[in-house]
Amino acid sequence: MYIHFNYHGSTYKAGLAKQPEGKIIVLLNDNNLEKQFGPALPFYIKNSAVNFDTLNRSHSELYALNSSISKAISEQCKDLLVKSN
Repeated sequence: MYIHFNYHGSTYKAGLAKQPEGKIIVLLNDNNLEKQFGPALPFYIKNSAVNFDTLNRSHSELYALNSSISKAISEQCKDLLVKSN
């Protein structure tokens, strides 16, 4: 499964790998994003909402990226939200 998300005015495509217990791994497919944030970001679904853990909330770039990705998952993968309840 793939999602498209916007970050700083550009559209990116990322793969999703569903894990047990409502966890989702987002696989970034862009060299620049991978260098800055790593190749994969963890998300989880709780109460029909996509959530993420940002270890350092003052890292505004990571927060902006995670927010954009969680919004894309919510809009493009509604079936994941329903199945996780």
